[in-house]
Amino acid sequence: MKRVLLLLTLTLAAGNVMAQTAEEKAKAKADAAALKAAQKEVKEQVKQAQKVWDDLNALIQEKKATPEIILEESKKGQEIVQKALQSGLIEEKKLGETYALSTSFAQHPLNIMIENASNKLPFDTVYFYNNLKYLTDALHNELKYTKVTKGEMGNEAQLKAKQVQLSLCGDYYIYAAQFEAACGRYQSALEAYDRAIHYKEIYPEVADIAKLRVSNAQIAYYAFHMAHDAKLYDAMDKYYDLALEFEEGAEGTRQAKVASYLERKDTVAWANAVHDITIKNPEKNQELIQILLSYKQKLGLDKMLEYADEILAVDPNILIANYGKGYAYFAQEKYDEALASYIKCTEIKPTYYDAWYQAGLCKFRQALAKNATVSSIKNQVKAKATLEETKKMFGEAIPYFEKARECTPDEPQKWAYELKQCYSVTGQAAKAAEMDKLL
Repeated sequence: MKRVLLLLTLTLAAGNVMAQTAEEKAKAKADAAALKAAQKEVKEQVKQAQKVWDDLNALIQEKKATPEIILEESKKGQEIVQKALQSGLIEEKKLGETYALSTSFAQHPLNIMIENASNKLPFDTVYFYNNLKYLTDALHNELKYTKVTKGEMGNEAQLKAKQVQLSLCGDYYIYAAQFEAACGRYQSALEAYDRAIHYKEIYPEVADIAKLRVSNAQIAYYAFHMAHDAKLYDAMDKYYDLALEFEEGAEGTRQAKVASYLERKDTVAWANAVHDITIKNPEKNQELIQILLSYKQKLGLDKMLEYADEILAVDPNILIANYGKGYAYFAQEKYDEALASYIKCTEIKPTYYDAWYQAGLCKFRQALAKNATVSSIKNQVKAKATLEETKKMFGEAIPYFEKARECTPDEPQKWAYELKQCYSVTGQAAKAAEMDKLL
């Protein structure tokens, strides 16, 4: 019984194998037929595209082809060739001539649109960019798949010309990016800028001869500022370092980067960016130093002092950093330290009214504080000595206030009150009366 079942099982298995084999053969046959049909269709597409080109080329040679006809027929031919190439069914030995056909369909439209752009005539900017990609990729693949033949009847010179042609197309990607940006297609513009920057990497066969009219740094500069205008902040970050290498626009690039952080409402990143820029080159960024000092002041006077000291460690002659340091000390009533910073300011800029006035105010405030203690001193001798010390402090303030007066002689409201007080205390009644009149 077992033997009968085993034989039955083997028979069924054999039947299944035979059925499977038959199905596979049928499928393989169908696949082969489909492949053969597809290959035939692709050959017909290439023939059709070739006819479109031959007819168009004949019209061009006879000077009967208008720009409109050239553009229309070139688009038609490109679509047909592209469909054939995308099938992956063209024989490798035929790829070179197929890509050469692609090149032919793309070159004339490029020339027409470049001429229109030069003459400020309308043209399809989307097609300009797509056609440019089509052209450069076609040239690249034509060179890749075409076997070089030498001699009088060879193609070596022709392929060399195609290589030169490809090398010259890099600049057109910069134009394409600008056209796309002008139409608000920012992502396409960024893609075009990327192609320009990496042109020699995308098309290594022209790496030794391709020379774009501007440097990669300048292209990155264009891309960075376009991204800023479009509020594409990730793209700004991507191009920032390379854009900075374009020295002519580096200052504007730094300022745009800083401004972008405020636009993003990221004050921490903004502060860090300003900090890095100002520490790197304090002399050229004094306005930014002033802004960041004000920001640090809101965080605390210790933060303000810390930042001012960082700047002064790089360049001790930065006026606004010295003034900021003096301000922070003054606000903490550390008048001796503040005075030293204000005096440094006057050494850097002798006509700096604010520094002279604040220097005088340091002594003036110290004198007022000392004078407030006199009434509480019971020892008459000590009280008298403290009073004399107070008068001396008021007297020490006078030269600073007088310098402030020299800086702004027509604005007595800025210095006359303090000078009147100092003159009065030090017994200079006539000068005090003069100040009183000015007030």
